[in-house]
Amino acid sequence: MMSRTFRFGQRGSTPEGEATDQPALTTQDEENIHAYVAKIHDTIDVLNREIDAIKAGDLDVVSAIFEEKSRALKWLELQTPLVEPFIDHPIMTELEVKRHLKHLKSAIEEDSAILSRMAVAARTILREVKKISNRNDLDGNYGKMGQRVSGVADKNMRVDQKF
Repeated sequence: MMSRTFRFGQRGSTPEGEATDQPALTTQDEENIHAYVAKIHDTIDVLNREIDAIKAGDLDVVSAIFEEKSRALKWLELQTPLVEPFIDHPIMTELEVKRHLKHLKSAIEEDSAILSRMAVAARTILREVKKISNRNDLDGNYGKMGQRVSGVADKNMRVDQKF
């Protein structure tokens, strides 16, 4: 029967010259950290593409990018516990992870603000369309003074009747 090896057992002792309060990295830990940094860059790129497209008026991009953005953010959320114990490790400092995370945070905040403004604008437009629609559902159009400005619809007439 084969014995299983766990990363905790692979950590061993900290190599000379490294801080003793930091856990030793395994090869898999380093791969996780590098993948995490790469995904931060990818996510920032996706968010910037969406922000630029919205500013340019290309709103189809929002729905097209939604899945990609959701997957990237979910991946980061799930991988954070794997790299978080090493946040003060020299490799994290060397890769400038904290700076990249701040950049990601600001991109998320900007994207969120733009999407929130779009949602407010959409609700405002919907409210105005409903007002217009309600005015026209009163058997015709009425002017500012309440006088009828168009004909009366026959309530008994069916629209789908053939003549």
